[in-house]
Amino acid sequence: MKKALPVIVVVLIGLLVGGGAVFGWKRLSQPPKEEGEVSAPEQVLKELSLSERPYTSLTPGSSCEYTLVLQRIQGNPDKIEYEIVYKDEKGVTQGASGTITPKGKTNAEKKVLFGTESSGHRRCDKGVEGGNIVLRYRNPEGKLTAKMETEFGVYENTRFIKLSSNFDLALPSSVTLITTKYLSMGTIGLPGLSDEAPGRVVAGPYAVFPDGSLKRDATVDISGSGKLYGWDGSKWVELSDGKSSFLGTYILVASE
Repeated sequence: MKKALPVIVVVLIGLLVGGGAVFGWKRLSQPPKEEGEVSAPEQVLKELSLSERPYTSLTPGSSCEYTLVLQRIQGNPDKIEYEIVYKDEKGVTQGASGTITPKGKTNAEKKVLFGTESSGHRRCDKGVEGGNIVLRYRNPEGKLTAKMETEFGVYENTRFIKLSSNFDLALPSSVTLITTKYLSMGTIGLPGLSDEAPGRVVAGPYAVFPDGSLKRDATVDISGSGKLYGWDGSKWVELSDGKSSFLGTYILVASE
């Protein structure tokens, strides 16, 4: 019996080593993950029409503070995720993100800082010229029900505002430029208490939000063919020759 014991031990060790070798081979034989492989993007459950999208504004304040406002929120989303991405003067990608919980309300507001703040010390990102805003609607199960995106531009001490190649706005020479900051953007949705535009929208809506009064004359141009309208805060006004007596939201409507 004593002679048989070493033989049994040797056999057990051999089985364990052999089993380990097989296990190791199975692990190594699995195909390696492709470099740079990413997970599939989330599927959006619904594409919102222009009338269903929230009217979105990002208004500059003092220093590097901005106010993000969503109006006319429809569809009762459980949560709205916002993501604002831009580059600083060194070309480094920066951003601000967060979550809004509407709780059945149709309007929401968030303070956004283009920079960082810790223990009362603020560091502003310098040289921000523009970027993108992304909104994501999620239902109570966390599923992505809608996704919307728009671009924005930041302008300081200038009378000329240009957003990509689609929207231009020029201020008169009488405007003081010492501390004026403007943000131009696509507003995603339409302003107003109703979803009625003065016709079929073929371009826009685009808007300009200053860090001061909206009552400033401007000349507006939107690329395309149609009639130009501006929202003065209470109604749509047709703009003759692009002349506007206010800074607001602008659309191009089909002439038909």
